[in-house]
This record gives sequence, C-alpha cells and structure tokens, in this order.
Amino acid sequence: MALKEYFVRDLVIDDEYGIINSNATVQDAAKKMKELGVPDLVVVEGENQSVLGVIADFDIVQNTVAEGKDVTTEKVIAVMYKINPVKLDTPVTEAFTKMRDLNVNVVPVVENGKLVGVCSIHDCWSFIPDQTVDEVGLIPVRNTKVAEFWFGSVCAVLALIVGIILPLAGVFGFFTGNQIDLQTFLSQGPLGGKVTFTLFEVRGVGFIVPFFDLFIKNGPIWLVIIIFSILLLISGIIAVFSIFYASFSDTRNLQTGWIIRTLVPGLVVFFMVFEWILFGIAFALEVSQPIITIDPIGLTMSILAMVLFLLAIYRDFIFRSEIGVEAKTSEVSK
Repeated sequence: MALKEYFVRDLVIDDEYGIINSNATVQDAAKKMKELGVPDLVVVEGENQSVLGVIADFDIVQNTVAEGKDVTTEKVIAVMYKINPVKLDTPVTEAFTKMRDLNVNVVPVVENGKLVGVCSIHDCWSFIPDQTVDEVGLIPVRNTKVAEFWFGSVCAVLALIVGIILPLAGVFGFFTGNQIDLQTFLSQGPLGGKVTFTLFEVRGVGFIVPFFDLFIKNGPIWLVIIIFSILLLISGIIAVFSIFYASFSDTRNLQTGWIIRTLVPGLVVFFMVFEWILFGIAFALEVSQPIITIDPIGLTMSILAMVLFLLAIYRDFIFRSEIGVEAKTSEVSK
C-alpha cells in the first residue's frame, strides 16, 4: 500500500510576504519588516525580480548587529541566506529538507519563474509521510508515532506517580518495621505501630523522623540516601519531560539525540535501583541490626515504575504500522 506524497501546492502558501532588493541596506530591510509585521523578506534582483534568497530578522541580529557592522551601509545580499526556491510541484519532503539542512524557517515558492509566495518549515511538518513502513513492534496501529507519543507519555507519568510521588507522600515506602523494635534506632518511645521508610523520612504513628536526623545519629550513609533521593526525584521529573519531548518530536519528524531519548530517562531507573541498594547497605551497617522488612507494596510499585519507564524508553518496539501488515496480507492473498 503506497503512502500518499504531498507537494508544495498542497500547503497553504503564504502570499502575504515582503520582498526587498538585494542592493538595499540592512536598515531598509529592518524597516520594511517592521512596516509589514513579518520576520522574513524574500530577496530579489533586477527587473525580473529573480529570487536570490531570504533575509530574516535573525540574520540581521547575528550577521550585522552582533558583528558591529553599520546597518545603514551593509547590503542585504551580504546578510541574507541563499536558498534555491521550490515550485508548486516540489515534494513537501524536499522543501522541508532544504530548510532543515540550512536551519532556516522559510523557502520562497516560484511558478514559471515568478514568485508566488513562501512556505515555512512549520507548514511542512504535518504533510511529511513516513518514508519507511514501521514493521518493528507488537501491536499494529495506523499511526505509530502518535501511538508511541501517547503510550510513552502515559507510561512515564504513571511511573513517576507510582515509583516516586507516592513514596514521597508516604502512601507506601521501601522498608517497614515496628516502632518498638526500632525505638533505639529512631530515638522514639515504644508507642507501637508500623514504621515505614519513605523517600526522605521515616513515618510512624504520630511521628515523622527525617533522614537528616538519622544522618546525624547513625552516620553518613543516610546523607548519601538523602542525596540519591533528591536525584531520584529530579531525574524522574526530567525523565517525564524528556520522554514527552522525544516522542512529540518523533510526531513532527524532528530528530533527538540518544541523551534525551535514552540516557536521561534511563538514569531514573538506575537511581531507583540504587535507592533500594543504599537502604540495604544502611541497615547492614547498623551495629544494633534493626528488625526491618521489605515493604511488599513499595517493592512491587518500584518494579512497576521501572518497567513503565523502560517501556516508555523503548516504545518504538511496542507498535508497528498497519500498512506493513496490510501489504504482507495482500502479497499472501495474491
């Protein structure tokens, strides 16, 4: 099943554009931009108004003002960016590639040698079809990128809630014990009741002991736990935004690096695992050997959170395109 290819004529061509002669000064260009209320002008030359390129407000700032050049004498042709115009029958992917490679926002559109308007890189985003069918994944869907965006975002948010926010709020924790057994360790009277070690404090019936107090009383390992708890909280929040940004960029055909896609969200999984290890080390170092047990709900939720973060990171392997399935079915039927 062939994917539809779109052309520049399918876009809404912006015909409210401004032009300026290549021999005009940068100051003239700035005044015209202000007058027309536009950030770009198409640069033309001669009586035939042959298109040479585009000058943008960013070009004026970067190539003239920032370099201390005189805007009253500097010519537009020396500041503009050169980009070959596209035609109405030019594929949208080609127009998009031109602008992306030059890192610019606008390309002129000509027809029969005459300027008819401009199109922006934003106009092209929604009209770029997938060049290859996504055949990697388990669940067939019509639009893999949109499905991956929602799947990754929901998984990341749920992971943040169950793995970090709920332990932070004290709904459940990492380890539990009895207050009577831990009265020496916590310096609390034998009131009885369950004690839970959450993200930053120990919670019991009628009292809360911050880990900082345990650091002062029981040694520096609790300061390390505090530091890693902070890192876990911060990395969890950043990981959610990282997954959201990377998956949203995929829907817009924008590339993101492995640091944003994998490393940043992967760190939260590392900190979550290490948090459990640090608690185990802290209790093992205690001379009095406090009687504690793993919180089964907390362990289950931590494992669930780590799985959700990993699913969000490797969301590309969850969905595949229905087009590939349909094509293979069609070939078999033939």
